[in-house]
Amino acid sequence: MIRSVTAVDERVRQRIPNSSFGAGKENSIGAMRAAEFSSRLNECLHSRCEIVLAISVRHENGVRHFMVNQDSDGSFYCEHHHEKSVSDLVSFYTTTKTPLSSSSGVRLKRPIERPQWLLNHDAIRLVKKLGEGAFGEVFLAEYSSGNEVMQVAVKTMREEATREARLKFMKEARLMRRYEHRHVVRINGVAVHEHPLMIVMEFCPGGSLLSHLRKEKGKLSSSTKLRFAIEAAEGMAYLHKQKCIHRDIAARNVLLSSKQEVKISDFGMSDDKLIVKDDKLDKVPVKWLAPETMQEKVYSNKTDVWSYGVLVWEIYAEGAEPYAGFSNLQTRAKIVAQDYRMEMPKDTPSSVSKLVVHGCWAKNPSDRPEFSKIVKTLKGKA
Repeated sequence: MIRSVTAVDERVRQRIPNSSFGAGKENSIGAMRAAEFSSRLNECLHSRCEIVLAISVRHENGVRHFMVNQDSDGSFYCEHHHEKSVSDLVSFYTTTKTPLSSSSGVRLKRPIERPQWLLNHDAIRLVKKLGEGAFGEVFLAEYSSGNEVMQVAVKTMREEATREARLKFMKEARLMRRYEHRHVVRINGVAVHEHPLMIVMEFCPGGSLLSHLRKEKGKLSSSTKLRFAIEAAEGMAYLHKQKCIHRDIAARNVLLSSKQEVKISDFGMSDDKLIVKDDKLDKVPVKWLAPETMQEKVYSNKTDVWSYGVLVWEIYAEGAEPYAGFSNLQTRAKIVAQDYRMEMPKDTPSSVSKLVVHGCWAKNPSDRPEFSKIVKTLKGKA
């Protein structure tokens, strides 16, 4: 009986070692040199998730993929030769120079080292659930790296999630790996060799900015509110410089460090395109959307600026709901048809109010300032 390597077989898990070679789908296979190889766990494609192990080898002018099968006794093989573990199988083909298949004549030479961002599930211990979403949960966890154990946040993906949800999950991780800034949540890596799939990232003990604003209502100084606005703008200025459109800027998606520093988070809707067209607006937070998104279903760096304006309103309103008393449909009608703009809370500095109402919320996207200019303007008021 021949089996592929499935995600639900504990015996198989134990037989796949934490090898120093190998990569997930993110590895740059196109950059391989001749005879370089990596072992890869291909993405789950079906409603019942199945993990398929393959060895990818640079050969002549292309990359060849060889399926690793599992026999009924638990051993692994590519064509005829069996070994008790994948690591032993790879070692056999590397040391003996035996072709992976008689028809291909492909031999293994140099392994591609496992990238640091590809983590092992064994190094992650889930401690406490922090939240729950449509396709998974977020946990406080401990991550062991060498002799160091650190607190991290872990975002998980349920095994029964759709293929589309899994692709979005991995895209979020891929985007986050590119970013390193003091006001953007840092990713440690991903764990994809078992279930649940995990994104491991910086833990922010201060929780969400929205919760903090509501908890500290009436206690926050004007300088603290301004600092929150500046730090969020600095994080967004960095992301835009990296060609990232966040698409979901709001106080609920901003976290606070142990020192109450702002960290932009939640890249589930983010993209690395200049303009994004998205016809699915049925489940998006309408009250943070720019008018052109409501009308034309487009996102850009300028729609992020509009949403940031709503975030600043939330900061000075100490976590109140924007457009209170209006439904999503009413909010859309007032913004699009009536050019309605909210008044800023009464203790907002006039210069900040002007920046938001006449800058961030300008009807014409080209009239909205870049985040670099927003930072300079706000710092001039600090």
